[in-house]
Amino acid sequence: MSPFHTLTWKDFPKGFTPFFLDPTGADLEIKEISKGVYALLSSIPNVDNTGFVVGENGVLVIDSHINIAMAKLIQKRIREVTDKPLLYLVNSNYHGDHTFGNCAFGIEVQIVQHKITAELVEFFEEEKDFLFPCVGNNPDIYEGIQLRRPDIVFDNFMEINLGGITVELHYFGPANTPGDTITYVPSAKCAWTGNMTGGNLIITLESTSTTYLKSLRTFSESLDVEILIPAHNPISDAKIIDNYILYLHQLIDSVEKDKKDGKTLQEITENTPLDLNQPYSPPIDHPRLKFFKELHSFNIARAFDTI
Repeated sequence: MSPFHTLTWKDFPKGFTPFFLDPTGADLEIKEISKGVYALLSSIPNVDNTGFVVGENGVLVIDSHINIAMAKLIQKRIREVTDKPLLYLVNSNYHGDHTFGNCAFGIEVQIVQHKITAELVEFFEEEKDFLFPCVGNNPDIYEGIQLRRPDIVFDNFMEINLGGITVELHYFGPANTPGDTITYVPSAKCAWTGNMTGGNLIITLESTSTTYLKSLRTFSESLDVEILIPAHNPISDAKIIDNYILYLHQLIDSVEKDKKDGKTLQEITENTPLDLNQPYSPPIDHPRLKFFKELHSFNIARAFDTI
């Protein structure tokens, strides 16, 4: 029996805005990062980005998206670049928007997952239920999807030689999910980060602020990265990691102090609004500012429970 469990909406405050993951109408733009290295960027904000790496022997794909239609679109975009065989598919984490499309890839494609992700994909039906509000409660999104388990499971590190280009898989510890996997191409100084990094603000969804902070520090210190391709936000440079580290430092220090002073969670939340003057904060006119404030409150609650 796995010691982990997938998320339910009981884990969130009442009225929390569901994540937006509906891919209906989304396109995937091909962006060449360097020779043989391509990002696939969603035309709809927050809907998943993916990507692929092409070597002399074949192709490695990063994430399969949320359904069969998007997985087929990924394959279509790859075929616009190369006719080399698809060899590997790496899942950044267990969430359905990263894994549900696995079943649309041929059996010759080897699915690669971190060992914790491999445990959590077994909660297939529970994950479908959790993501249902995120796709507008539309059952058509899930048409035909089936659980596709990994062929290869790794622990902390795995290297894949595609012929003339090497891809590294790294696990630096829990962050947004328990099994966050970084797919790194050293020749391009480029990394797909899944949910571990994002845009203005991160969320301690299935870890703690202290473990997330440790994982980010290890990531920053371990890899020479210039380009980050997150799952749900635009491409960024590695400097954004410093912003996340600053945010978590401030959050931990503030909650720890207030908790020692005997303040309640409600008092701490009310007295610790998201500081819009910080480099990690969204602009004040951001259309999803309310959502970012909800993420911040969620992070406070997670810190309060675990510090």
